[in-house]
Amino acid sequence: MDPEQEQIKQFAAGSRAAFEALVIRYRQPAVGFARQYVHDYHISEDLVQDCFAYLYVYPGKYDFRSSFKTYLFTLVRHKCLDYLRKKGRRKECGGPAEDVLIRERSDPAEEPEQRFLAGEGWSEWERRLDGLKDDYRTAVYLVDVEGLTPREAAAVQGKSSAGFRVTLHRARRQLKEFMEKEEDDPYGRRTFAQWKSGGKESVNR
Repeated sequence: MDPEQEQIKQFAAGSRAAFEALVIRYRQPAVGFARQYVHDYHISEDLVQDCFAYLYVYPGKYDFRSSFKTYLFTLVRHKCLDYLRKKGRRKECGGPAEDVLIRERSDPAEEPEQRFLAGEGWSEWERRLDGLKDDYRTAVYLVDVEGLTPREAAAVQGKSSAGFRVTLHRARRQLKEFMEKEEDDPYGRRTFAQWKSGGKESVNR
């Protein structure tokens, strides 16, 4: 069995060590996704912390029908939408899960995603993403930044696979139009996936 899958299996069986490892691996990607909804880093951290607290208390809720990342991002999306509906009311999480989340901080320099988010090509691209409407922005973010398949991203968004692909196609087309207006921007035509691979991937894949 793949080491990560074994770790996820141990988490679902109630292993705290496996839970801590998953927090380290997925915390920052989850916060980045939450920011696409609430546009505030600290609030995003709080919401993601709530999601991990839920996972800590109910590890058996994960049923392996989707990838762990898809499951986590689905929780994050629902938490963000709930936050937006309640206009800022947040559930307070405490206990062991919170201790883990406060203590475990990944070094942004360790992951290429975090170097990108920290400013190596991200700021201009994020500005363009912010010009998209919400469902377009999150579609591009899930697939081109976080590397989910369109099918996984559709599950996170609660859409059919066909419907999501239409949204993604339209979002990429609009984003490309933004990019083509900024010829002098060295990152203007690059998605995160392209940045990570040295520019080998196409925007219209």
